Amino acid sequence: MTQATSHADASIRSARIALITLTAINLLNYLDRYLIAGIVVPLKAALGANDADIGLLTSVFLLVYMVASPIFGILARRRSRTLILAAGILIWSLATIGSGLVNTLTQLFIMRAIVGIGEAAYTTVGPAMLVDHYSPTRRPLALSIFYAAIPVGSALSYIASGLIVDAWGWREVFLAGGVPGIALAIVCLKLKDPPLGQSDLATGTNTNVMMHASIAGNVSSNIKTVIKSREFVSSTAGYIAFTFAFGALAVWMPYYLQVARGWSVASSTTTFGIVLVASGFVGTIAGGAIAKRLGGGSASCLQLCGICMAVAAPTSVIALYCHDDWLIILGLTISSAFSFATQGPVNAVILNSVSALLRPFAIGTSVLLIHLLGDVPSPWLIGKIFDSAMGMKVGMSLIPITMMLSAAIWFFTGRRLRQINKC
Repeated sequence: MTQATSHADASIRSARIALITLTAINLLNYLDRYLIAGIVVPLKAALGANDADIGLLTSVFLLVYMVASPIFGILARRRSRTLILAAGILIWSLATIGSGLVNTLTQLFIMRAIVGIGEAAYTTVGPAMLVDHYSPTRRPLALSIFYAAIPVGSALSYIASGLIVDAWGWREVFLAGGVPGIALAIVCLKLKDPPLGQSDLATGTNTNVMMHASIAGNVSSNIKTVIKSREFVSSTAGYIAFTFAFGALAVWMPYYLQVARGWSVASSTTTFGIVLVASGFVGTIAGGAIAKRLGGGSASCLQLCGICMAVAAPTSVIALYCHDDWLIILGLTISSAFSFATQGPVNAVILNSVSALLRPFAIGTSVLLIHLLGDVPSPWLIGKIFDSAMGMKVGMSLIPITMMLSAAIWFFTGRRLRQINKC
């Protein structure tokens, strides 16, 4: 075996280990994020909260999360990425355990804000580190595997929280969600942190040229560089509408099934969880595989995302407004599958839109924008509509509307990029 072959084998093995480990941590990340959605009823009773308060809990978490994300994007250029990841995981895990020990709503707000800091470190640095293991053509599929942890982790959160709260109580839900992260933080320290742009250097892509460009260290110059990218702006704009819709769906759908359709807490959380884990996993992997087959280019990825959301929007209407239980499940399954199919492709566009040096900052800025304008306001806004005379049906109608908006932005921008590339 030659030295080059041995080095290539080691790189492949390192990439696989990183993908498996980071995907497992991402699963725990989203399991933790949606614990509250499965315990709305007992949490309201225990802490004297109303629907708007529950929505605000998610909004506070996301507010801190989105503000911290660009900061960690900058730190990732100066500090060990594995150390940042491990610290973030440990912080959110301890804060999740602390959420199960609170006695007031204010204390819970503080704990969920701290969770946001920890998750920001991981979500910003993790994907940027992962793409340095994979070439541009393989990134959509690798990122789709990574983001497949979103539906799996979210589903496990709904299922576990529903079962645990029935058996023991709402406090134990947080304790069960926080303990595994302590072990994963230690495992994370063993990961190889590849040099910035390693896979681009190996393949000789354009990003390699950009990587060594003169980039000022101040935030304003970084922002100017990022927003000059047409791919970054368009993918993030569609992602904002997507996040508004799916963030609200994730928070309110189990509760909506309980109140509007008469489902029990256990049946609504378990069914929603099973739908997410099955359709979301299949959809996410399929989206990445199709994007890879299309070449992984920004135009094809964005058009694929637009088509997927054009299917997800009308099928979400079936899930929200049909009275037959099986039609609700069918509509939710199709809508979730096509929604999650966008995750690998759209994040590949964001990460490929800038140089390797700016990837953590770009993903952090994207996180800031999609949450600031997406699922920070949507759970609270829909909760306020629930509490008003307009009621639940009007509030939930915002979900398919913003899904269609994301479809339009992604598809037509992708088509425009394709036309520009042909010129």
